[in-house]
Amino acid sequence: MPDDLWPSNIADSNLTTPVTILKEQGALLGEKTRQLVTGEVATQTTGNLLVHYFYIAAPTLNYKFELFTISHGVSFYPCTLRYLNNVTQLKSESEFKDKLKEVLASQHTLNVVHSILAQVRS
Repeated sequence: MPDDLWPSNIADSNLTTPVTILKEQGALLGEKTRQLVTGEVATQTTGNLLVHYFYIAAPTLNYKFELFTISHGVSFYPCTLRYLNNVTQLKSESEFKDKLKEVLASQHTLNVVHSILAQVRS
């Protein structure tokens, strides 16, 4: 049997990833709209970057609207937010959450959610 050179705590991790935060917010949107409109996250890799696409989705219409993207390397932060032709560098989880709260509460986001809800209900 080969010598195990890995430290005993190699699998110990309590880090919260940006994608976890995005998925949680997507699920909360579904709860607030009785699952008529949800937030969905799709992830792609490009080189050493992870790119997370956040969609406002209407499952009954099979429709998705890309609201923003987040990209980061293996260390999560800094991460880059692309939203409405703006690019913002976020240095920490707290900065990320603060900016995400701002984006989710923005008039643009509200307009998108309200428009999709109207489509679902028509």
